[in-house]
Amino acid sequence: MPTWPHPNRGSGSVGLLLTGGGARAAYQAGVLQAIAELRQTAGEQATSSPFSIITGTSAGAINAAALASHADDFSHAVKVLTNVWAHIQPQQVYRSAALPAEAQGWRMLFGLAQLLNRWRRQQPRSLLDNAPLAELLQRVVPLQRLPMLMATGQLQALAVSASNYNSSGEHYTFYQLARRVAPWLPSQRIAVPGAITHAHLLASSAIPPPASPGDGRSAPARP
Repeated sequence: MPTWPHPNRGSGSVGLLLTGGGARAAYQAGVLQAIAELRQTAGEQATSSPFSIITGTSAGAINAAALASHADDFSHAVKVLTNVWAHIQPQQVYRSAALPAEAQGWRMLFGLAQLLNRWRRQQPRSLLDNAPLAELLQRVVPLQRLPMLMATGQLQALAVSASNYNSSGEHYTFYQLARRVAPWLPSQRIAVPGAITHAHLLASSAIPPPASPGDGRSAPARP
């Protein structure tokens, strides 16, 4: 029977990197489900995640944070992810609050003037409002569990990446670790230690200008 490496068994740390790209994150959930099933078939007794270092960007950052937040129960984390991706609807991700009703559907051509006037008055930061996604993340990604999971050795690190559109395209990696590691500063790449928040996930998964970006250096928007 194959055995699965575990962060508490002295076999070294196993990392997981999840890329971005919308539907790609749904495929990631399917692969993770297959891994969970293989572990069960192999007779793995440990419930905690086989990945002690997890990083991601865009939609992959959301998956990474969900896995990290449930690092003590890998099967449960995978069930949460597969359930979300199997049933997610556009209205759970965004709403087009910046568009007046007159500018939607078949009346769009006749509502352009009202759309422009409304934009001049309100000056929205984005075309789409991702507040529904923020609410979804609050429900399915309990980031407040990370310190406990790191203190008990079930998670070593979580990192998410984003790019700052208010600068010359600097790339940021926000990371939360079980032990202190000095930030790295290669060209146009900035590492920022600290607690990962839902704002970081929203910034990583934003696509400006359609979706609301993050708030500057604390969680800049990514492409």
